[in-house]
Amino acid sequence: HYTDQYLSSGDNSSSLCQSNSTLINSSTQAGLSCQEPESPAQQLVYPLMLLGQLLLGIGTVPIQPFGISYIDDYASQKNSPLYLGILLAVTSFGPAFGFVTGSLMLRLFVDFNKLSKADITLDHTDLRWVGAWWLGFLVASCFLFLTALPYVFFPREMPKERGAADVESRLGRKQQTDPVQELSLLQFLKSFPGVALRTLQSPIYLLVVLAQVNMAALLSGLATFMAKFIEKQFSLTVPFSNIMIGGIGIPLAVLGIVLGGALMRRLNLSVGGATKLCTTAILLCLFSSVPMLLIGCPTQRVAGIFPKGTLLCSSACTCNNESFNPVCGSDRVEFSSPCSAGCMTVEINNSSRITNYTECRCINGSGWARPGTCGSACGHLLWPFVVLLGLTSFIASFSQTPSYMLILR
Repeated sequence: HYTDQYLSSGDNSSSLCQSNSTLINSSTQAGLSCQEPESPAQQLVYPLMLLGQLLLGIGTVPIQPFGISYIDDYASQKNSPLYLGILLAVTSFGPAFGFVTGSLMLRLFVDFNKLSKADITLDHTDLRWVGAWWLGFLVASCFLFLTALPYVFFPREMPKERGAADVESRLGRKQQTDPVQELSLLQFLKSFPGVALRTLQSPIYLLVVLAQVNMAALLSGLATFMAKFIEKQFSLTVPFSNIMIGGIGIPLAVLGIVLGGALMRRLNLSVGGATKLCTTAILLCLFSSVPMLLIGCPTQRVAGIFPKGTLLCSSACTCNNESFNPVCGSDRVEFSSPCSAGCMTVEINNSSRITNYTECRCINGSGWARPGTCGSACGHLLWPFVVLLGLTSFIASFSQTPSYMLILR
């Protein structure tokens, strides 16, 4: 962000319907920035992003497998599920916090630190708007560094929980029967294939791990695309879609994780009881998630694109088909750009910053259009969808703590 140039978006008149001669000159000038080769700074962006994700993945290793084992080793068998549930719940607060704060940061223009307010002519509802995506990485990395410092002061071995005699016996058995702790790194690497083979011969372990892999794949897909799905399906802004995920879906999932751990502690469930709890939660999750498949909006109709066809009314404009600057006509017909709607002029109210495209050949009636999509006619289905999404997240998260306890036990 700091090494690249600031983002430049075309003005409102650059995509109007123009004559062929005028269009050639204007499109040549407007397309220069798209034809320029990438600068060295731009070429380094993607490798730097990959390196950052790699370091982030390495840094999470001590928290998940080692942290869970660390807690289970020194907590009593009764309290271990509760502590583990709290750990998983707190870990889930990160994405929730990221979605909510990200929605606020996306209301800031990507180059707000380089441009003055007068130079920023777009608002966050404009489809050409690019939010300050980089600001979240900057803030989160600072907090991550500060929260990582206390890990240095944790002892190698935690004090045993008071009254937890089973911890003493469990640790004693582990130290007596675990020869891996006495091996060097080279010896461990040589013995690892045999240990892994013995582990893979346990059907219960394999089934639980397979369930965890499927759950992780599901969560990865939801975390990546659910906000975009809500945004496009119900015609919402990006910040509002992120709030729906981070403010409703994830907090309910966190509550389910904590309650799942508390339920295991309260009922003192064994391995068999934990299996039944996981199975019940997943079956109930199916009943709450299936109705979401029936909630949705019809495909947005865009003139000339869906259904596909040729707009004869704007054929004389010779529009750039690669340009995407959607407008909604006064007759509720959507076009991919003002040019495809045959709009000749643009009117901008400087006081209210309202833009209208006028003299549009392809629009019936008064022949004007406004920037943006026409939206969907099924906005009333948003809250039923969000309620079902939150309920599904709450029920499915009940299985998180019991499934981890199955692996540990």
